[in-house]
Amino acid sequence: MIPLIRNENMKIYKRKRTWIMIGLLVLYIFVQMMNLKGSGAVGYNEDWKTLLQYENAKLTRDLAKSDLLPIEKKAAAEKVLLNQYYLDHDLPPQANAWSFTANQAKNVVFGITILALIIAGDIVAAEFASGTIKFLLTRSANRTKIYIAKYTAAVLLGLFMCLIGFLASVFLGGILFGFEGISGSYLFVKDQAVQQTGMLQALVGSFLFNIPFMLVVLTFAFMISAAFRSVTFSIVFSLVAAIAGFVISIAMNGWPWTKYFIFSHTDLMPYFFGTPSVEGLTAGFSVIMLLLHLAVMHLISYPLFVKRDVA
Repeated sequence: MIPLIRNENMKIYKRKRTWIMIGLLVLYIFVQMMNLKGSGAVGYNEDWKTLLQYENAKLTRDLAKSDLLPIEKKAAAEKVLLNQYYLDHDLPPQANAWSFTANQAKNVVFGITILALIIAGDIVAAEFASGTIKFLLTRSANRTKIYIAKYTAAVLLGLFMCLIGFLASVFLGGILFGFEGISGSYLFVKDQAVQQTGMLQALVGSFLFNIPFMLVVLTFAFMISAAFRSVTFSIVFSLVAAIAGFVISIAMNGWPWTKYFIFSHTDLMPYFFGTPSVEGLTAGFSVIMLLLHLAVMHLISYPLFVKRDVA
């Protein structure tokens, strides 16, 4: 099994496109950091209290609107609590690259997933389309081992890119803004109260707790790749599903029915550093939903891969 996984990884990392995608990931993070630096959003002037008071007044008026979406109400209410916390404790908001990265980690992992699914989308389909699957089957390894090796290699690529994304965020953020803020506190709203944790802890957690999104999308792409010979169809269909799921999970955040929507469970961050989108939703329920969907996708893709004609 280990030699098979090593072989799949070698095929992935020897391709130029893999390293081009990793380069694009680092470039994306660099551009985000430069935008933050150019916008001046990392600092507040001496009149920060007046600014926060004005912002709270505006947000309070917005909360009174009846046409506000649940996600907008939640974001506004949490912002009011955070602003009031700063005012009550006479503490100027210390926005920096670290808090920005922790808040934007979901988008970074989304970008990583889009890049990684290109590999997962053709890791099986390309073998059948080109006929190279015959060479694998002539070896002593059976189809089950080949299936596990290919899936493991796709997931390892995604995890490797997440590590690159985290390290690039820390390194580039430190170069552009300095490393001193990383030892500070990360403030968040949980149970209608402002709480805090270590910045580094929040930064690591923001990436780890969004990995389920990558796993679900990569498994879906792998399933489609096992079902069809067309590499283009596998990638495009998986890409559309990933984008649609990501957008719907954000736009519909807070609606009761979303507790049964898989992409509402792929961000576990609110269970640890925030508030769940639906009242009563627990981390255990989300984990069960994730495992159930992953199992169903494998129950679909595995028989298709095992029984597929290679002629």
